[in-house]
Amino acid sequence: MSRKLKLVTLAIAVLIVAIVAAGAAARGSGSARVDSKIRIGLVLPDLSNPYIAGLRDGVQAEARKSGDTVLVKGTSDATGQANATMNYVAAKVDAIIIDAIDGKGIIPAIKAANAAKIPVITIQSDVYGGVRAAFIAGREDHAGLYMGLAAADWCTGIDPCKVGVVEGIKADQSGATEDKAFRALVAQFPNMKIVGGAETQYDPAKALNVATNLLTANPDLKFLYAWWDPGGNAAVKAIQAKGKTGQVGVASQNGDCIALGNVLAGRQTQTSAFFPSVIGS
Repeated sequence: MSRKLKLVTLAIAVLIVAIVAAGAAARGSGSARVDSKIRIGLVLPDLSNPYIAGLRDGVQAEARKSGDTVLVKGTSDATGQANATMNYVAAKVDAIIIDAIDGKGIIPAIKAANAAKIPVITIQSDVYGGVRAAFIAGREDHAGLYMGLAAADWCTGIDPCKVGVVEGIKADQSGATEDKAFRALVAQFPNMKIVGGAETQYDPAKALNVATNLLTANPDLKFLYAWWDPGGNAAVKAIQAKGKTGQVGVASQNGDCIALGNVLAGRQTQTSAFFPSVIGS
């Protein structure tokens, strides 16, 4: 890929699907019903993120085909997600779908659903314990790889090429997988050096602060990698504020419209695009 061509790398979502007998299994568990309709409890991160909203839309669109009901809770607070899951267990929903922001903190709630014989499906981000009926996600390691390749291309001929990282939440399994792949690729290039990074709880305002601080502490910083597109957009804004558009590369992932616009306008180097509505459906 070339920064001159401003190519958008589409890391096409390779869905990892654990096949389950979802129809019979889900409809036979949870609360007793007088018809075949089911209630699904959906737990997601903050719905202001266009990608997360896409996951919700995909789930809801698929459920409407069967006349099923989807209850939705969106929060990037780990405790809030755990509480929402427990509330769904208490309400005796027929299935629970979770994109966990904290793959360890959510375990007790998943075990409570297991004990109630409510199937749990994880999407986007897997968890570190409890029993899940399926895991459906895009290849986060591939997204990290493509972002690393974009950084390596940008850093060609620059030695040292300093890189900063705008992190999401380290307990998020999907983000950690993506970050690991990015760092593994960068480690293959002796001229590249990651000089710092910080968590943002996937908050764009915090991402702007982190990106600004990285640029201030490292005036010769050449690349910013963000775990997700709103963080990438925050990095673009920080670079613009420093008057360094075109001098500092940016990579992020999700493929939302703002990121694609930044790439096409030359403000951002790359975004790896998934298709959340497909994953949700």
